[in-house]
Amino acid sequence: AHGKHAKDLDGLKAIHKHHATLQERIDYIEKSIGDSADKHYEELQRLKALHAKHADALAKHGKDASAALAAHASVNERIAFLERAVGDSADKHLAELADLRSNHGLTAKDVAALREAHAKLSSDAQGTNAAHISLGQRLDLLESRLRHCFSA
Repeated sequence: AHGKHAKDLDGLKAIHKHHATLQERIDYIEKSIGDSADKHYEELQRLKALHAKHADALAKHGKDASAALAAHASVNERIAFLERAVGDSADKHLAELADLRSNHGLTAKDVAALREAHAKLSSDAQGTNAAHISLGQRLDLLESRLRHCFSA
């Protein structure tokens, strides 16, 4: 039995040599956890830096969007501007149309007055021509009488 125990003890010692000691195993676990913690800490720091960069970009984008919205007139403001422009234009056109109609009436009166003056001038010209003809006839008559007086 002693030989069996000795053999079992030798087998146990051989197995024990193949197994790491408790201290070695704890050291290994601590190193693994430490390496993992360092790696996670570095990743966390990178993540925080990226998060800060993203937050800055988001804030800048928000400011740019606000500035763009402030620079652009709202739809209601744009519609109001167009309505004023169209209204002002319509009022201006109505005033110009009234002026044109008024001037057209004056022009029509002037044309009528010119026609009347032309008709009178034509009539006077015809009367003058008629008087010239009668003067010619009168002159002929006087000449014929003078000839008759001198020939007798």
